[in-house]
Amino acid sequence: MSRWFRRLRVMQERMKHGLRNSRVHRLLGDRVFLPNVWGFDQRSIAGGLALGLFIAFTPTIPFHMILCAVGAVLFRVNLFIAWIAIWVTNPVTAIPIYVAARRFGLFLCESPGVANATAALFGFEGRFGKFMKEALYLWTGCLVFSFVSAFVGYAAVRVGWLLYHWRIGQGTEGEGRSGRPRSGKMV
Repeated sequence: MSRWFRRLRVMQERMKHGLRNSRVHRLLGDRVFLPNVWGFDQRSIAGGLALGLFIAFTPTIPFHMILCAVGAVLFRVNLFIAWIAIWVTNPVTAIPIYVAARRFGLFLCESPGVANATAALFGFEGRFGKFMKEALYLWTGCLVFSFVSAFVGYAAVRVGWLLYHWRIGQGTEGEGRSGRPRSGKMV
């Protein structure tokens, strides 16, 4: 596993070098190079996965990469992990995910009559009213999927990280198997 992290670190260093003096660097400034945005600590990886999964399930496909980059810099989470996670919705999986999200949103909004009340409140009628109802169904289902997947991803990384460090920490108190003190960062 440490070999995988070393290879990932090399790929991240290449990405950082490629970002220097780019449009992204000019737009977001030196915050792009903060240690949290590129770090491999528990908080950064869990937050990056949660952010990426949240954005992946929203119906904003043309803007996933931009939202991910800006969100990772603003929330100071791992940019690389977030970029990997947004590819859950790719050209092959996007249609089934959005169809399932729309059906789930229809289930949530039609039973209590939320869609009809919203259409009546804003005066949506005819084709535009139908379009807005469908958009409400899609966005409702997508946001539920987004929140649930982000929570599950965040919790999975936190629990996995603790289990991994518990497993390698079976030596003396506060030391790993190698006899070195454990730290919160994995290299």
